[in-house]
Amino acid sequence: MPRWIVRLAVALLPLLATILFAFLTMEGHLNFGGGEKDLFLSVPLLLWSAVFLFSSLIAWWRGVKLGRAAVMSAILATGFVVLLWVSALAYMLMQSPPG
Repeated sequence: MPRWIVRLAVALLPLLATILFAFLTMEGHLNFGGGEKDLFLSVPLLLWSAVFLFSSLIAWWRGVKLGRAAVMSAILATGFVVLLWVSALAYMLMQSPPG
């Protein structure tokens, strides 16, 4: 199998898994007790997988080996989602009325 197919598959796998997760949640095969709100679980996964895909493609373009690129992309994507979560939390805490 050509090496570029493996690299592309590794970069796209989280995005495809997120789409499958969202589809299974919409169809009711996965139920987390929140009704339609269960779909909101896929938003952080979608953000994570998009950042993973983007950073994997950049690492591929720069010539980074596959294993190192996957680890770096996972760390970067996780840091991005955590940064967004902390930023949203700080914003909500600053907007809440005192007392």
